[in-house]
Amino acid sequence: MTLADIQFPVSYEWGCRHALVFSLPLARRLAELHNAVGQRDCVPSPVRLADGRMMLTADILTAVEPGGWLYQMWQAADKAALLPAVEVLPLQDAVALLPQAEET
Repeated sequence: MTLADIQFPVSYEWGCRHALVFSLPLARRLAELHNAVGQRDCVPSPVRLADGRMMLTADILTAVEPGGWLYQMWQAADKAALLPAVEVLPLQDAVALLPQAEET
């Protein structure tokens, strides 16, 4: 499933059970967009997965609604390119993709 398959608005509870997974180049483009139009005191910080992709918890989608701290960034985003490029996974599946700490 991708963001293109999601019905907006999403609930906070739904967002806490899902993750957004996307490529490093897309993460860089989103950071550039945030630098241009985003709120400076709240910066999304994705984590890198073991396969090199990036992840955010999907509760961040509650901030794209009018009045949310990501609303301006969401409005400026090229959603035709963004929505199908972001995979939506159950959070436990995404957490399983985090790098594993090496045992010493």
